[in-house]
Amino acid sequence: MRSKSARTSILVLALTALLSTVPQPAHAVGYSVVVDGQTLANTPAEMRSGQLMVSVRPFMEAMGGGVSWNADAKMTTAGYNGSQIAFWIGNNLSFQNGTRIWAPVAPYLSDGKTMVPAWWLATRFGVKVSFSGSTLTVNTGRPPATAPAPKSVLANANYVFPFATSAAYDPYSDTMGAARYWQGETFAHEGIDILAPKGTPIVAVASGTVIRYGWNTLGGYRLTVQLDDQPAYKFYYAHMDRYATGIYEGAKVKAGQVIGYVGSTGEGPERTEGKFVNHLHFAIYDANFNAIPSYELLRYWEANKVTLP
Repeated sequence: MRSKSARTSILVLALTALLSTVPQPAHAVGYSVVVDGQTLANTPAEMRSGQLMVSVRPFMEAMGGGVSWNADAKMTTAGYNGSQIAFWIGNNLSFQNGTRIWAPVAPYLSDGKTMVPAWWLATRFGVKVSFSGSTLTVNTGRPPATAPAPKSVLANANYVFPFATSAAYDPYSDTMGAARYWQGETFAHEGIDILAPKGTPIVAVASGTVIRYGWNTLGGYRLTVQLDDQPAYKFYYAHMDRYATGIYEGAKVKAGQVIGYVGSTGEGPERTEGKFVNHLHFAIYDANFNAIPSYELLRYWEANKVTLP
């Protein structure tokens, strides 16, 4: 008869062997995904069974594709350049343009987001992919997007995007006018939200004077800058984690100067944070403090970014 210690050793070995066949949680490694030179921010990426899994929607949209979701069937359809891939949660079986294919790791949900193998999905669409260290790089071959100049006095080629060349941020959309809620009231969103990691430097889009500074119940730590060359207009930056050194009411700022850092402050008394994701809220106001559209202008300025030291 085997001794108790021997039986214990056998059980430990058996348990170890069993656990080795069960998918383990991703190691605490900061994986990043770069698409056409742009690092995706706030986009989940984790290793599972040797495959880097990413949240499908921001990944596909960064490549210039699209995604649809069928909640009843738990099916996602990703489309790119005239091709479509349909896949299901928990199933390796997928279909590309009606032809059966297999995903190396079955898609799954993580915090409500559909996770898919990034390398597999991109290469199925014929896109070049490489992996080095903890970074997966995708190159679609598209030329850099250059938005046409809007018909506005603010379409100034000397203005700059509020994030520098090194900044990671998510693809953004026109959220002006979208419904927002606060203490039982509904109101229209007056600017554009750009998601980025906490602490990302924010730079002044144009030169001007800080005319509002400090805490705002909804906007958190925010700045309003009246422009030097177009004094009828004010640029508004909100939800900052903190201000840059030398920023105060009455301070003069130059285009490209760091004025603060991305955060999630607001919707409460001073120092309230974390009630929403980290992002920059950017808005433009006219002489009467009426919000005017800023999305097309941001797209135009995006081609002009400063490089920080």
